[in-house]
Amino acid sequence: MSNRNSTIALIVGIFFGGIAFFLLYEKASEIEQKSTPTQVLVATRYIPAGSFLNTDLVEKKTIPEAFLNPGIVHTLSEVDGLVNLVPISTGEQILSNKFGAGEESLAFNLNPGYRAYTLEVTETSGIGNLIHPGNHVDVLTKINSNKQEKTSFVFQNLPVLAVGQRLDLTKRSKKNQTNSSSEIADSNSGYNTVTLAVTPEEAETLMYLEGQPLRLILRSPTDDEIVSIPPQSESEIMAKLGHFTPKIQNRHIEIIHGNSKGE
Repeated sequence: MSNRNSTIALIVGIFFGGIAFFLLYEKASEIEQKSTPTQVLVATRYIPAGSFLNTDLVEKKTIPEAFLNPGIVHTLSEVDGLVNLVPISTGEQILSNKFGAGEESLAFNLNPGYRAYTLEVTETSGIGNLIHPGNHVDVLTKINSNKQEKTSFVFQNLPVLAVGQRLDLTKRSKKNQTNSSSEIADSNSGYNTVTLAVTPEEAETLMYLEGQPLRLILRSPTDDEIVSIPPQSESEIMAKLGHFTPKIQNRHIEIIHGNSKGE
C-alpha cells in the first residue's frame, strides 16, 4: 500500500510539475516576444498639424515590441499623400490614426520653405490655357539692360500649384481621389492666373519683374534638367537666325518632297 501511494504521489507531482513548467515556458515566451526589438518611425522634431511627412521629419528607432502603440507606422509609404491632423511631438511614435486627407487647401500643397506666388497670364503667356496643376514650367521675360532689350530665362522647373481656382491634389492618397466627369471637363476650362511654388527669394524676383512681359514655358513631365542660358540681345538673336543645330535625337520629323513624304 505504501509503494502504491508513493507511486500515485510521484505521478501527481510529475503532472503538476509539467503544468508548472508549461506555464513558465509560456510566460517566458510572452516576455521574450514583448522584448523583441522592432523598428518604427518617430518624429525628429515637433511636427505641426497639416504637414506632409518626409525623411527630414522622421527617423527609424528600435524599441521593444511591448512599447509599441497600436497603429504604428513602419514606413513613410503608409501615410503617403496624407497630412497629420494633430501635432506630433519630438520623439513621438508616428501613428496611422493621426493622419487623413486634410483640407483641399492651397496651404496643404506647399512644402516647407516654399511660398505660393500667383501670376496673371493671358491665353498666350499661359500656354493657351493648357497648363494643369502639377505641371512644371519655366519663366521667360524680356527686359531692358543697359539701354539694350534682352530676353532671359528667369526661373526653370517651377511646380504649378494651381491654375485659376483648381488646385494640385496629387499629394492626396489615390484612394481618396474621386474625379467626376464634371471635374474632368472643368479641368479644360480657361484661366487667367497661374500659381507657382517658389522660394522667398524667387518671389522677390518675380515681384520686381511684374510689369515686364512674362511668359510661361511648359516642360515635359520627365524633364527636370536645369540648363544655363545667358540673356540674349536683339543682335545676338539676329545673328543666330537661320543657323540650326539638331539637339533632340528622337524628335519625329516629316520631310515633304513635292508630292512624296519621307522621314
